[in-house]
Amino acid sequence: MQTVSAATCPDGYMKYREVCYKAFDTYKTFSESAEICRSDGGTLAMPRDAGINAFLYSLTTTLGSNDDFWFGLHDQRQEGKWTWMDDTALGTGNYTAWAADQPNSYKGEEDCALLHTGWYDYPCQEKEGFFCQVIP
Repeated sequence: MQTVSAATCPDGYMKYREVCYKAFDTYKTFSESAEICRSDGGTLAMPRDAGINAFLYSLTTTLGSNDDFWFGLHDQRQEGKWTWMDDTALGTGNYTAWAADQPNSYKGEEDCALLHTGWYDYPCQEKEGFFCQVIP
């Protein structure tokens, strides 16, 4: 796994492939999490490939946590159309790590993505840990 010194990253962030990431084990809603990331100068993390996804998962183990963590993918604007925080669509053929039978939009109320052992759709108003990313 490629990691680099955190010297150019905000406090508590770790650099991976020229982007700084941090796992927060404070429980916030999806929108509260996104606001905290914005206040750090970034967004909720966007794991667009297996390497980034694995790096984010490794950050949860440094916290000693088996909890769920929000990341920057949602279908709040249109059910079934998953969109990254930078407004690009999760297209067919793009990397995903959805767990079995996910996303399932249980009761039509699961519009935000979280990482546990895979990706799950979950109600955005629930409070979970979260990942931020900042480009230094």
